[in-house]
Amino acid sequence: MPNLEIVTAYHPSPELTTNFNHESWKQAQPLTINRNWQGDAAPPELHTTARVLWNESEILFGFECGFTELDMDKTFDVNQERHALWDRDVCEAFVRSPIEPHEKYYREFEVAPTGQWCDLLVDRSVMWHDWEWKSGMRTVSEIIEAEKLWRVAMAIPFSAFGCAPKAGDVWYGNLFRISRLNGERHYLTLSPTFTEQPNFHVSESFVELRFLA
Repeated sequence: MPNLEIVTAYHPSPELTTNFNHESWKQAQPLTINRNWQGDAAPPELHTTARVLWNESEILFGFECGFTELDMDKTFDVNQERHALWDRDVCEAFVRSPIEPHEKYYREFEVAPTGQWCDLLVDRSVMWHDWEWKSGMRTVSEIIEAEKLWRVAMAIPFSAFGCAPKAGDVWYGNLFRISRLNGERHYLTLSPTFTEQPNFHVSESFVELRFLA
C-alpha cells in the first residue's frame, strides 16, 4: 500500500458547496477512499473521493460517494446535532492538531447524506468523549438519485482546535465512510486501522494532514 497523506490545498475564500467543479474545490487533490478498515478493496459500487481545502479561518472536507441504497433519517432538523450519526450512512474526519495533549486526543467530525452533523472531542487513552462540545461546523449536502451519488461538505473553523496552521504545517488525521450494500454495512477508510472488528478510533493509523501554500 503506498504512503498515504491528506493533502490540504489553500484557497483564500473557499465556498462551502457540493459542486466539486467549483473554482475553489478545483484546487484540491482528490483522495480515493477505496479500502475497508482491514485494508481490503472496497466494493466498486461504494466508490468514494474526498477533497480538503483550507484558509486562515477554517478547514473544509468534501466527499463524493457512490451508492446503491441509502440508510439515513427520514425526518430531521439539520440545525440540531444528531448523536450516533455513525449508526447510518456517514462520512467522517478525525483531526489531531499539534497542541493536543497526546496522540490519542483528537476531534471527530461527521456529516450524513442529509447534511446532518455530529462533532465531539475524543480521548481514547481513557475512553472519554465530550458529546456536548460544539465546533461551530457547517455542512451542505445533496443526493443525486439519477447518478447514484451523494455529496457532502463540511467547514470547521480553526477556533474549534484552539490554533490555526500556517502553510507547510503538518497535523494528523484520517478519513472514513460508513455505508450499506445489499443490506450489509461497509466501513471504508483512507488509512486502514487493521482491527479485528470495525474500529476507526485507532490514532496509530492517522496520516499526515499537510497544509499546502
